Amino acid sequence: MVKAMHLRDMEGALLRRGGRIKSDDGIHTKWICPCGRHSTNLPRHKTMSPGVVRSTISRMSCLPKGWLQ
Repeated sequence: MVKAMHLRDMEGALLRRGGRIKSDDGIHTKWICPCGRHSTNLPRHKTMSPGVVRSTISRMSCLPKGWLQ
């Protein structure tokens, strides 16, 4: 079961795994994976809902299993 997470924790995990910000415009931040083929959008809320966490894990499929925990 996926739990809600703080935005800073998700961004830190993405940075540690080689992710980088592609776009920082609007109400979402677009992140791309190290290989450049996968991307995800993170809203700028303090807390990410379990659905956003689950979506981010599935969209960044090139990252190793358990990278966000």
